[in-house]
Amino acid sequence: MKNYSNLDRGNWAALKLSSVVDLLPNRVVSDIGSGWGWFRPIVEKFNLEWQPFDFVKKIEESTIWDLNHKAPENVKTPGFVVFMEVLEHLSNPELGIRNIAEHMETGGYMVLTTPNPLSAESKFTYLFKNNLYAFQPKHLREHHVYVPLSHVVRFHLENNGLEVLESATIGDVIAPNLAFTSQYFKDLVRYLFLKLFVAFHPESKGHTQGFFVVKKLNSDVF
Repeated sequence: MKNYSNLDRGNWAALKLSSVVDLLPNRVVSDIGSGWGWFRPIVEKFNLEWQPFDFVKKIEESTIWDLNHKAPENVKTPGFVVFMEVLEHLSNPELGIRNIAEHMETGGYMVLTTPNPLSAESKFTYLFKNNLYAFQPKHLREHHVYVPLSHVVRFHLENNGLEVLESATIGDVIAPNLAFTSQYFKDLVRYLFLKLFVAFHPESKGHTQGFFVVKKLNSDVF
């Protein structure tokens, strides 16, 4: 698993898109969970067509798509899919992945990100609070109902005709700013704990995990 310590998930997704922009089977990018359209400028920078979807309509351009169902009628089949920070909100994540895979053009690519449940931060929280960082009871308000363990997400992807080209963690353990306060020393001790977790388990380094996948040409899943 590769770590991108100096990127955020948007930078990573843009990097992956740039790496295959000349290989896409078509010029349509489905942005699933598009929110307020923050990824649109990145898509249009590559002269691609942005096709946004969301569960709740936040902008006029988006089409409502409940991932418990197949893609809406009369939408375009994409050559690239952006699916970031959505999977953990799904009550039936494999069904959602299956519906997205069916929506994709054969030979098309997808970037998928979620919070990293094995991050150092998450392990620290589990150790002292018996809860994973982004999956505590309070996060049910955000409908964080699925803990996306890396090997399980990979299973769902591969089980639905998607080949994982890269799995990655994004982000780093950040040292506290130097200050002569009691809070600084508390933060420093916490930081050293996090670095210890990372030293033994590199997959814990990033707070976000990402999967870069392609819909296989010889897929017989559907």
